[in-house]
Amino acid sequence: MKYLLYSVAVALAVPAALWEPVARAADEPQKDDKKPKPAAGADVFGHEKVWQLHFEMTAAEYAAMQPTALGGFGGFPKGPAQPKVEPKPGEPARETHRGAFDTQFPWAEASLTADGKTIAKVGLRYKGNSTYFSTMRGLKRSMKVDLDRFDDAARFHGLKSLNLHCGVMDPAKSREALAYAVYRAAGVPAPRTAFAEVTLTVPGKYDKEFVGVYTLTESVDKNFLKLHYKDNDGLLMKPERVRSLEFLGNDWARYKDNYQPKRDATKEESDRVIAFIRLVNQSTEAEFHKQVADYLDVDAFLRYMAATAVVSNLDSFFTNGHNYCLYLHPQTKKFHFIPWDTDLSLGNFNIFGSVDEQADLSVTKPYQMCRLADRIMASKAHAEKYKKIVAEVTKTAFNKEKVFADIAALEKTAKPLIEKERKAVQARREFAGPGGAFGATPPDLRAFVEKRLASIAAQLDGKSTGYAPVMRGFGFGPPQPAPQPQRPGDVFGAQAQDQLRLTPEQKRKLAELQKQVDKELEDLLTAEQREQLKRMRSAPGGGMGGFPFPK
Repeated sequence: MKYLLYSVAVALAVPAALWEPVARAADEPQKDDKKPKPAAGADVFGHEKVWQLHFEMTAAEYAAMQPTALGGFGGFPKGPAQPKVEPKPGEPARETHRGAFDTQFPWAEASLTADGKTIAKVGLRYKGNSTYFSTMRGLKRSMKVDLDRFDDAARFHGLKSLNLHCGVMDPAKSREALAYAVYRAAGVPAPRTAFAEVTLTVPGKYDKEFVGVYTLTESVDKNFLKLHYKDNDGLLMKPERVRSLEFLGNDWARYKDNYQPKRDATKEESDRVIAFIRLVNQSTEAEFHKQVADYLDVDAFLRYMAATAVVSNLDSFFTNGHNYCLYLHPQTKKFHFIPWDTDLSLGNFNIFGSVDEQADLSVTKPYQMCRLADRIMASKAHAEKYKKIVAEVTKTAFNKEKVFADIAALEKTAKPLIEKERKAVQARREFAGPGGAFGATPPDLRAFVEKRLASIAAQLDGKSTGYAPVMRGFGFGPPQPAPQPQRPGDVFGAQAQDQLRLTPEQKRKLAELQKQVDKELEDLLTAEQREQLKRMRSAPGGGMGGFPFPK
């Protein structure tokens, strides 16, 4: 989240149409082929960039912006949540965004001032999952800004939206920017970043209050897709509340809530999504390897997995099944994976291992319970190509000289902002945050990178296999095996059998009993019920920290 907050009276607001001359560069046809206009956001991002962003909103809008329902997360408390603000007569219902844990984030109206110019009305809401629960009792929380919510022409240097990420779990305030830089250098489309200082005015409550330093993160939107894929008319999704790619049957309505398409999918697109997920989960090995390249840009996926592995991004598609976007390209009809929310990378996610284990993360198996990755890597040809990509990425995108230079640039920019924020938090007598993911202290970035490079080199030389990630819960106690929930209709699940310490003979007899039960269920249930039971049994269970089963 990057924040530049100027306090300028709304009465002096510059019309949104005058905001930044390149504002519509991405939307207008080029009039002079010899002098192409810069892409949206071309001058916004960089490790040295610090923007001043100032939001002003009424007390009523600020109150309406507070979440109206908090679902809870692991050991985090649920509160505080505000009563739902009902619209006035004649007003439309206030739109809300649903978070991963059923938290409802209402959209509010604010003015935004930056570069000495003001947009009188922008959309503003909180955002985040575990990040939000770590910050909900303080003023500084992650936010989403929709610049064109009330004015279709409103832009910030050509951008329609901004993401302000608070970095509460990263004391260095650098991991998100550093990880994305590695992805981009590795040839993986990933958001650009800058820093921002954010101030807030709410009459009677805050007057140009310094909220804190944010990472200003580029949105994965039409501008982003046009820049990286040349065509932005495809279907963009941001899956949540599912583990990996879960098959939910043949009815697209069951997918919309969890796979979260950014617009209504066409019949052709929804059929394509379902067919791809069915292939991943239900095809034979021969069918999968014959057809997967028709659905997935395999080389791009291998590069995405390699970059994810080298930066030890364990809060990702490959472990928790979230923090990514999925794009169906309209021309190739193939799927692409885009990373998102990388602040817990580089040794900062103790749920899946200690700092040393994260530094030693396996490059050939940097995932847990990821059916797609497992099946891709079962191919000798794909596995060999993947290792070559890891070696390339380590030399070009994650070499010590480059990464240390990025760390130095980020530190130079961030350190004075962090100190300024520390003083503001002290003055407000607020809790400063957990200091790292779930209370753990993250490692020094340079020390972690050196350990990571040594581990990767040893693995590529065949001297080590690295650490295959295992969920620990919330970092307490020894590593635990992946959960094996009892499937509907099972007499005893695998976990219950282990707890009862059944003998091999008992397990054999139990298997025979299970066959009898399955036969009786076959006779008892209708065809529709049998199909539903089959889906329930094939879906991966549970999830990290209270992820509900798909609805």
